[in-house]
This record gives sequence, C-alpha cells and structure tokens, in this order.
Amino acid sequence: MADAYQGYNKVNETNRCCYYAHIRRYLLEAIPKGHEKDYTHPAVQGFLYCNKLFEYERTYKEKGLSYKQIENCRLKDQKPVVEGFLAWVNQATPGDNAKLKKAIAYIKNRRDFLMTYVEDGRCSPSNNLSENAIRPVTVGRKNWLFSDTP
Repeated sequence: MADAYQGYNKVNETNRCCYYAHIRRYLLEAIPKGHEKDYTHPAVQGFLYCNKLFEYERTYKEKGLSYKQIENCRLKDQKPVVEGFLAWVNQATPGDNAKLKKAIAYIKNRRDFLMTYVEDGRCSPSNNLSENAIRPVTVGRKNWLFSDTP
C-alpha cells in the first residue's frame, strides 16, 4: 500500500490501492466556508460518502474482526457505498469551484484503484500508518543532508 506516486504503475503483479483519507481531505478543502451542513453542495456529498466508509471501518475495529471478516463486511457494507460514490463522481458538477474540480480530477485519475481495499481485509482506506512509519526517514533526510559521518 502506497500513495499515488506514478512510479508504482511500473511494478508488476501488484494491486494498487487508493486512499480515501486523501480523497476526503481534498473534498473537505473544497467545501466553502459556511456550507459544511449544506447537503446539496457536491463537496459535502462526496465528503459524506468518505465519512461513511470510515464509520464502517471504525465499527469493524471496535468489534475486533479478523481480516477475512473485515473483507466480507466490506463487500457487504462498503462496496455499495463505493459504487454510489463512483456514480456521484460521474454526475458531480463542480461549477466554478476550483478545489472541487481538483478533487474530482484526483478521484477520476484513481478510479481503477478505489475498490481495491474493499476486496482485501488487510488493506485500509487510509495510509496514515505507512506515512507515520516513513516520517522519521523523510524528516531525517533533510537533517542528514550535510552530515559528514555515518
């Protein structure tokens, strides 16, 4: 599991996974001030789809389900939500909202990878764990740039 870096497209025999945490952040940034509860606004609608997926994930974690159980629950519960989300993306009209246009373009460019996590209980709709794991290296890289000893 990794982010949307295009270099991963060259890796054979892998299943790419798109992160709804990134999608949700783009949609949140596209919601205009004062419209957070305006359920007719397209960015709010997309954001709510993502939130629903994370609500399901939270309940699975609370129940302590195995990977196989999570996979089965995702196929039953979340697959219809993802399908609805994809249908929403197809008909969403961003108007003059540049941030929503960017969010929809981001989603459409990753369409092929939006369902991957549903089909494998070991995957996650968020890559926060992997990003936190590599953070010390990325922060250290800049700090070590001018280090003259191992």
